[in-house]
Amino acid sequence: MALPKTTQEPIIHVDAAIDEDYPLRILRAYRENCNCKWVADPPSALIDMMNADCDKRAVILDKAIACLEKFTPYVDRSLDGQ
Repeated sequence: MALPKTTQEPIIHVDAAIDEDYPLRILRAYRENCNCKWVADPPSALIDMMNADCDKRAVILDKAIACLEKFTPYVDRSLDGQ
């Protein structure tokens, strides 16, 4: 059975440079992947549940990122730097 399509390509690589921003890059990549939704045709209750769980994870990750940003010196925090 093939996996359903997604709305965007997930991030599969995070820059592993050894610096204080590394944990934030990991969390941001996981957070960005929460925007990657499964698309099923025909609609599927399982896929809907998986997408809803991604939304719940996003809320938790947003809180964790905000907390960690308070204690991490500023570095370019965009995902573009990957």
